[in-house]
Amino acid sequence: MKLTIIIPTHDRVDLLRQALASVLRQQTGLTLDILVVDDGSQDGTAAYLEEMGAQVPGLRCIRQDNAGVTAARNTGLRNLAPDTDLVTFLDSDDTFAPGYLASLEPHFAPGQDCDLTYGRLLMVEAIDPETLATAPGARSVELIGIQLSSAVLRRALVDRIGLFDESMAFSEDVDYLLRIFETGPRIAQTDTICIHYRRHPGNMTKQLDEARRFFAIALLKSVQRRRRTPGIRMVKPDFNCENLATAEFY
Repeated sequence: MKLTIIIPTHDRVDLLRQALASVLRQQTGLTLDILVVDDGSQDGTAAYLEEMGAQVPGLRCIRQDNAGVTAARNTGLRNLAPDTDLVTFLDSDDTFAPGYLASLEPHFAPGQDCDLTYGRLLMVEAIDPETLATAPGARSVELIGIQLSSAVLRRALVDRIGLFDESMAFSEDVDYLLRIFETGPRIAQTDTICIHYRRHPGNMTKQLDEARRFFAIALLKSVQRRRRTPGIRMVKPDFNCENLATAEFY
C-alpha cells in the first residue's frame, strides 16, 4: 500500500531536516510517498529539498508562493498520486515517533475495513536533533484523542471529505476532522505514541481570542450541518477538541 505523507513547511529548514529524518527512519512495509509543500520559504528550504530529492526515492517537492499552512495542505491533497491508498499529515516542526507506521499497518491489511487510525500524541518542549527523542530535561505531556497529525486516513475517505476550509484562520484542522467524524468512519486506535508535537513559541498563537473564536466557529459549523442534514453522525466521544495552539504543560 502507498502512504502519502503531506508535509507543509515555511522557513523551518532545520526543523524540516528532523521531520524528514523521522520519516526515513521508519521501518515499514508501506510504500512512502513523501510530499513536501514549500510555502514560499526564503531560508534555504528549496536548496535543501532539491538536494534531498536527488537522494531519497519517493520524495516529491512542490513550491508555491506563501499562502499559509491550510493552502499548503490543500496543495498536497490536490497532488495526491493516483495510486495513493492512505494519507497523513506531518507538520515540519514535528516528528514521527519510532515504530509509528509499523503500528498502523495491521489495521489497513487486506480484509480490514478501517477508514482511519489514530494513536497517542506526545507534546514536548524540545526534541534531540540526533536521536529525535525528547531532549534531556525537556517537559512532555501525552495527549489522548485524535488530532490531525495523529491520524492516517484511507484515500477514499479523503476524497469524500474534500479540501480544508481556507477561510478558517485558525482551527481549520478541527473543522476538517469534524467533517470526517460526521461521516461515521470505521476507526482503529493504536496504543502507541505516533507524533512528537514540538511546543515552541512559533506554534503558540499570540491571537488567543481569534483562535478561540475560530474554534467555536468550527464547532458551530458542525452543529449547523447536523441540523440541515439529520443523517449526519454525532461526533464520537473519542474526538479530542483540545486546541493544540493554546495547550499548555501541566
